[in-house]
Amino acid sequence: MSWNREHVRAKVMAILKPHAQNGDQELTGTSHLVADLGIDSLGVMEVLAELEDEFKLTIPDEALREVDTIDDVSRAIEARLEKNGRLSG
Repeated sequence: MSWNREHVRAKVMAILKPHAQNGDQELTGTSHLVADLGIDSLGVMEVLAELEDEFKLTIPDEALREVDTIDDVSRAIEARLEKNGRLSG
């Protein structure tokens, strides 16, 4: 399956939404996973597993150290999809 950037971002937000401890907070690209959404380390691992399943990717644990916001997560996935030739636009 080929993905585009808008679809990737929408799917990332849909996956993150149920994990947000602050359920009434609006998710934006600049929302911080820990500070704004309250996702703890266990939650991050659950999100990682869901992202890997959804996008059919393997995301190394060290990549998690490089993400702080929803946009960071989207960009990391987009980069891996692009590397695999599965990102259009």
